[in-house]
Amino acid sequence: MNMSKKSIFISILIVVLVAALGFMGWKFYESQQEIAQQEEALKGANELLDYEREQTEREMRELAIEVEGYGTANIRNDSLVKLLDTQKEKIRMLLEEIRTVKSTNGKRIAELKAELGLVRQVLISYIRQVDSLNQINKGLVTENVAVKQKNSELSQTAAQLTEDKKALTETVSRAAQLEAHNFLVKTLNRKDKETKKLSRIAKIAISFNIAKNITAPVGVKSIFVRIAKPNNEVLSKNPSNVFRYEDRNIQYSIKKDVEYKGERVIETVYWDVSETLLPGTYRFDFFADERLIGNGSFVLKK
Repeated sequence: MNMSKKSIFISILIVVLVAALGFMGWKFYESQQEIAQQEEALKGANELLDYEREQTEREMRELAIEVEGYGTANIRNDSLVKLLDTQKEKIRMLLEEIRTVKSTNGKRIAELKAELGLVRQVLISYIRQVDSLNQINKGLVTENVAVKQKNSELSQTAAQLTEDKKALTETVSRAAQLEAHNFLVKTLNRKDKETKKLSRIAKIAISFNIAKNITAPVGVKSIFVRIAKPNNEVLSKNPSNVFRYEDRNIQYSIKKDVEYKGERVIETVYWDVSETLLPGTYRFDFFADERLIGNGSFVLKK
């Protein structure tokens, strides 16, 4: 092979190599784009699972508050009393698991949500049975078929009017509801200095904002705070420290009266520690005007 043919061969070889490298670079870029798209899709799926877990936990906590203190003293049916206690315990166990389940475990989150739906249906059935027994005990049994029919029609009309009024009232009430947010929790020692050491905590301070709401009634608002330990026991200084929520009396940890004028309010509540604190996650719920207006959590370590 003379020098001319050799130069041509080398040139062709270089062109082929450059083309091959270009093709490989293009394929590498294309694979990197696919990986980026897959990572973005995975991020979106994880965010959706996080939201689903938080919503399910909120529903569980609200259901636990609703059934707390549901009276059984006047119920003579032991099986119904046992059923309610069983469902209360099941709610507690579901709530404990949803707080620890990993957000990536979508299958278990879905299963827990389905179990919550079953518990709610059982409780509805229980309440209906209790109401039915109360009706019988009070002698509210209609004896005449015609009267039953008339009463049924009247009841349906009254129920519809009540439902319409309730819906309107609920709409107005929601618009006027206070909202607590921007929570900040500090643990203080006996000298009101911040400390993270569990054994030295003498006071728990929770700062919060009440949002501006020009539709909310102004005046003195009683803010009730429930703080639950990792074992779900509510911190309380006295068993008589209760307030009305969902037509029931439930315990509170802290009560503070706040002057509300429709504008944003910044406040702090304090819990004086007199009991042994457990390490773990503590939950707190804020209530006003018989409504849940905000919640959050904090962690205490050994």
